[in-house]
Amino acid sequence: MTDISAMKEQQKLLYRLQHIIPRSLGTSIFHNNKHEVVVPQTSDGPEDVEFQMTWGKVAARIWGPPDGRPVFAIHGWLDNAGTFDTLIPLLPKDLRIIAVEMPGHGLSDPFPPDIAYNYLDCFLAIERFASYFKWTKFSFLCHSLGATMSMIYAGVFPERVDKLVSIDIVRLETTRPETIDVRFRKTIGKLLKYEAEIIAGPEKPFSYEEAVEKCIGGTFGSLDRKACDILFKRGLKKVDGGYVFRRDRRLLAAPLSFAPKEDQLVLARKVTADVLIIKCTDGPDFETAENSLEHVEALKINCKRVLYVTVEGKHHTHLTHPERVAPIITDFFNS
Repeated sequence: MTDISAMKEQQKLLYRLQHIIPRSLGTSIFHNNKHEVVVPQTSDGPEDVEFQMTWGKVAARIWGPPDGRPVFAIHGWLDNAGTFDTLIPLLPKDLRIIAVEMPGHGLSDPFPPDIAYNYLDCFLAIERFASYFKWTKFSFLCHSLGATMSMIYAGVFPERVDKLVSIDIVRLETTRPETIDVRFRKTIGKLLKYEAEIIAGPEKPFSYEEAVEKCIGGTFGSLDRKACDILFKRGLKKVDGGYVFRRDRRLLAAPLSFAPKEDQLVLARKVTADVLIIKCTDGPDFETAENSLEHVEALKINCKRVLYVTVEGKHHTHLTHPERVAPIITDFFNS
């Protein structure tokens, strides 16, 4: 083996040790029940923190006063906590907002190998955070995939959720019995493909401009250059030869999980929180209007209040044009 080949093999081994082999596997929920402040909070900005889980760390951004009204903020698929960086400063100053990054996103560690992403696993993280901060009742401020998780959580633990803000989605995209086998076959194939690529070594680096093009094109123009710059602070990593995305490549495959419409309707009828759904006019339609309306009507059975509001813009309007949604969310939290 040549020196160059040996060096490449060492680099691959180091990458596997850092990104694939499980680390920090312990028995406690939080390491020493403490969180580590990475970046001190400024007068107006957030503090960046890390929480040690049994399988690795979960990163978060904390905004607002320690005694403020408790709010969990959860980002969308392949995004990170930076998605709320332009919105939160426009919201009431008495909110204590913890923007959590789901495993494999942003600065949070990926799941170890052979542990698939289910998304419903975020319930465990929410419960752990709520217990750590001694929050018995709290609200949600969520976008896209994060909003669907909060919607389900509010049906499972209705007594714990006070208010719920769902940005540009009504519920988790439902799985259909007639196509579930095809979906699972494709997902399994993609997962095995991405796992093999990870084991083979790191991704091929690309330039910053290429990263911007990938994100703007991949979101069909929902993100703009400024939004990419914000998300890249936590979602892009500088390496030799350019940049790579921090997100776990396995997230590019659909989760191996079921989300039947009937189950979600049952949970919607159990939600008791105030609910605000903000739908963007040019955002994606994950379901038909009839199905979305059916879910909204199910929420009205036990919810104190259900508001459905449309705003002009695309899927990431809360990030690119926060002034369009901030007044609506502020009125909702203050009412």
